[in-house]
Amino acid sequence: NSKDNMFLATLDKDGDFIAEEMNPSQMQNLGQTEQIINKKLKEFLGEENACFLEEKYLKCLEENKPIMEEETVSIDGEDRYYNTMIIPINDKDSGEKRVIGISREITELKLAKQRLEKLNQDLDSLLVQKSEELEGANSKLKTLAFDDTLTGVGNRRYLNDHANKAISLAHRYDSCLTFMVLDIDGLSNINESCSHTFGDTIIKSFANLLKTSIRDSDILARYSGEEFILLLPMTSLEDSQILAKRLLEETRDMSFEYEGKEVTITTSIGLSTIDNPQDNLDTLLSKTYDALAKAKEEGKNVLVSYLDKNSYNIET
Repeated sequence: NSKDNMFLATLDKDGDFIAEEMNPSQMQNLGQTEQIINKKLKEFLGEENACFLEEKYLKCLEENKPIMEEETVSIDGEDRYYNTMIIPINDKDSGEKRVIGISREITELKLAKQRLEKLNQDLDSLLVQKSEELEGANSKLKTLAFDDTLTGVGNRRYLNDHANKAISLAHRYDSCLTFMVLDIDGLSNINESCSHTFGDTIIKSFANLLKTSIRDSDILARYSGEEFILLLPMTSLEDSQILAKRLLEETRDMSFEYEGKEVTITTSIGLSTIDNPQDNLDTLLSKTYDALAKAKEEGKNVLVSYLDKNSYNIET
């Protein structure tokens, strides 16, 4: 009454295997009845299938050791899976050769394993997808945290983060580092006389001018409404002055139109450089904004470099 498929086959003198015994489960699996007992395999399995099985049985008898294998059998167009053991019986006294076959169906187990493998693949794919989504979300959050939404340049948080690293490197390697603050002159008046939307257009154009004027290693941030800060690593005060004067000229050349009228702008620029082992972000910003305040005092549209307390270099 075992659900395992079991049979006993004998090798006859003609080299064919005879179905000597077979349990009901095996008969049902083959779609046969007891009438196949004592018949040659090829009589009820067909020549091709019988030859295939008999080769395995002969090999088992020749090597005189059991064969374990997983078989796939198509029954009514459906694949069924079995773990099969073929055991040789070589009777030295009588010379008879037999094989015992025990086959256990593992179709449900096999299908469950396939479903589990498919589920694992789906989970792996989902994990990759969610990881990519998380990475994208983190990237967007970082962008939101460090980018100015109007201009696309860095914001105050971006500057603070990158400036502290740049200042630390400048101190470590005793290298130059210059801060530049640029303020669009009279923008509040433009916002009042024209519109804030028009003022935003000017801010974005000014930001684009700055972006196209600096190196990849430079740090640019919009620090407040109309103020931008440039941090220039490995750059002396003299070299920074050259860039600042060019920006003064290019800002003066910018032209906008509002309701048929031309609108031009200027910028005031403050410069300072790292010149003290105690310099940090706060002291550099203080010196740079001190220079900017001096530029405003001088009537705007000028460049002021901080040299020392109450000592400046003024250029137009």
